[in-house]
Amino acid sequence: MEKRWLYIKDIVEDLGVHEETVRTWIKQKKLAAYRFGRDYRIRPEDYQRFLESHRTTDDEEKKDV
Repeated sequence: MEKRWLYIKDIVEDLGVHEETVRTWIKQKKLAAYRFGRDYRIRPEDYQRFLESHRTTDDEEKKDV
């Protein structure tokens, strides 16, 4: 069965960032999340959309050279 929800700790482990970084992305509305009580849950498709929005393109890479 595919995971229905991701937790902040899942994203922390996947990306190797600090928990506060993920919470900041959520507060800044960069990463869509749902709040249940004191905890946040993220749908896998929202996380994938967030990742895709941070993907670099060939054009951006050429500008850095």
